Amino acid sequence: MQTSDKTPILFLDNTYTFGGAINSLLYLLRALDKSRFTPVLVTAQPVEFLHQHFGFMKWQHVAIKLPWVHNRIYKKITSYILFSSGFGLKCVNRIRFLYWLLFVTLPEAIRYYRIGRKNKVCLVHLNNILGGQLAGIWAAKMLGVPCVAHLRDFEEVDGVTKFYAKFIDSHIAISGAIKDNLLRLKIPEEKIDTIYDAIDLDDFNDQLSCDYLRQEFDVMNEGKLFGIFGRIIEWKGIKEFVHAAAIVIQSVPTAKAFVVGDCSDGEDGYLEEVRELIARYGLEQQIILTGYRKDIAALMGVMDVVVHASITPEPFGMVLIEGMAMAKPVVATRMGGPLDIVVDNETGFLVEPGNVVEMANAIHRLLSEKSLAAAMGASGKNRVATMFAKERYAQQVEEIYMRILHLA
Repeated sequence: MQTSDKTPILFLDNTYTFGGAINSLLYLLRALDKSRFTPVLVTAQPVEFLHQHFGFMKWQHVAIKLPWVHNRIYKKITSYILFSSGFGLKCVNRIRFLYWLLFVTLPEAIRYYRIGRKNKVCLVHLNNILGGQLAGIWAAKMLGVPCVAHLRDFEEVDGVTKFYAKFIDSHIAISGAIKDNLLRLKIPEEKIDTIYDAIDLDDFNDQLSCDYLRQEFDVMNEGKLFGIFGRIIEWKGIKEFVHAAAIVIQSVPTAKAFVVGDCSDGEDGYLEEVRELIARYGLEQQIILTGYRKDIAALMGVMDVVVHASITPEPFGMVLIEGMAMAKPVVATRMGGPLDIVVDNETGFLVEPGNVVEMANAIHRLLSEKSLAAAMGASGKNRVATMFAKERYAQQVEEIYMRILHLA
């Protein structure tokens, strides 16, 4: 191939709800060198979302099924004693696996192959975990092109995933924790590149106007505000955040806490538990549930502290670099991706997962010591500009493409 040619790349994304995976892919595709590469995106994201955010490139919406989501019949069958364990469960699992291979995965792979052939793609880039990307792997093999897997969550360390991984030419880990996960899958270290997720600094600018939010949520200028951002699901530690917020508000009566986000992945019940917990504390006026919001940068801009409270390892922690880009000090749990993002005692504080008292103390200190919070916010902003800007991110990914495609 001539180096002057544009190289078509097929990006396969199996997400269908808004989250860090599609958001991070958006920043990559924005910054990708379009004079050298032509991206073609195939995703299950809503068409309206694609029109709004991916209008600068070629994309195609597809309806996909995922075995861990579309499993109502499986749950019903395995609820019977005969199929709930032992030999019966093994038989059900094997039949289910074969059914998905023949009637879901194979047709999906053929569809991707046809799209790839039509666009004459030279490489397939998988976005998200391998467990739901077998169709993309097959498509790459049918097309006879290299396959890059961009791992954005932790993989199950089992025989099936190890088998899938053998057919990947290059793995991208979004954090040190994800790289460790890949190494446990026995993937050779030379096939793994750690490339941190990134953001568009034009989207997260601490000069954004956010005064309208103070009026919308009736918050005083002198009040102290802190918030957690993301999906309202159990492992994100939303209830732990509420417990910590209650402690903070007891010491700082003018403080208000924000939970920015909505339930997803079928966890409506957990959202109700969060509401009930807030009601038990009698803090309905001090802990605000905003629901889904598009103006995340502005909401972060009005905060004094941005909090990350996950109780299991976070693959990365996009909200942390977003908050840091807005010059906000952060409080995060000490595991997973935040270990690569937050410099403890410099850009914020790292606390033990589930330790609501330690979290509350860290938040309280940042709310109380204005100069410390300002210094940490400035340090965080500089760190994002240096390490987590989309231009650097795209350049590192492009280097992988050049290497595996043997381009000069």
